[in-house]
Amino acid sequence: MKKHNLLVIIVAYNSMKWVEKCYGSLRTSSTPCDIITIDNGSTDGTQEFIKTHFPEVQLIENKQNLGFGRANNIGLQKVLDEGYDYAYLLNQDAWILPDTFEKLIEISKKHPEYGILSPMQLKADLQHLDDKFATHVIGENHKNPPYFIDDCYFGRQEDVYEVSFVMAAHWLITKKCIETTGGFSPTFFMYGEDDNYLNRTNYWNLKIGIVPSSKAVHDRGDANWSEEKNIFIKYYSMSLDLCSNPCSKKSIWTFIKCNIKASIKTHNRLIWNYAIRLFKERHQIEANYRTSLQKCAFLTPNKK
Repeated sequence: MKKHNLLVIIVAYNSMKWVEKCYGSLRTSSTPCDIITIDNGSTDGTQEFIKTHFPEVQLIENKQNLGFGRANNIGLQKVLDEGYDYAYLLNQDAWILPDTFEKLIEISKKHPEYGILSPMQLKADLQHLDDKFATHVIGENHKNPPYFIDDCYFGRQEDVYEVSFVMAAHWLITKKCIETTGGFSPTFFMYGEDDNYLNRTNYWNLKIGIVPSSKAVHDRGDANWSEEKNIFIKYYSMSLDLCSNPCSKKSIWTFIKCNIKASIKTHNRLIWNYAIRLFKERHQIEANYRTSLQKCAFLTPNKK
């Protein structure tokens, strides 16, 4: 039952390593929130620990792993059904500072053109930026000068900076954005779903931004990727992203052909398997793409 205007959505899978800091940080927030956790079948005691130590959390226990996007959609649907003003997507390996929500919501009210806002995402030591956050956000050229790094150095920070991408470990999403963009596409089980959601948000002319005054932690459970995972990202996940982007859609056949050529050139069976997988899934991928162009895609709008 809704008590506050902000719903924090956490997708969990074997998250015992971070449960205390993640959920404990929400109790210290200066902005009160409701919390829903969608557990994708944890086997390490996560579910029992949350029930015992964080009874205020609404816990949904899935019998199967729905993936990141589809699990988050359960929470996003709750935002619509119960009339929350904001959703906050919080990774299981992340946590907030006491004023994280307060500062994000302040900027959101001041700049309603932004559908998604992220705090500065830090490492657990609070002394360094998360590596991938820095690479994706600070390493890119922003749409509107002056550039963020210049402003930091010369002490002239703006309230918010528009970016094309920021990781979904920490996202404040407005109700308007959810009503417009909808939920995550089921095309993506893991990796690429955040890129697709941001592309679709831009498609509807809503902005994505980072707020320098707001900070939070991303401790990362996937710091070291195997070569197999790198191949998955490069030859499958990125292919899905590029053929599902409403702003610059590419043909799925392009990636099927490229993957076949790459597999032959490198004698890599995994790349060949991803080419075949794209071929087999092509009709559903295209169907999901068409759905993604609709308002409130992959969710049921509130009829009230």
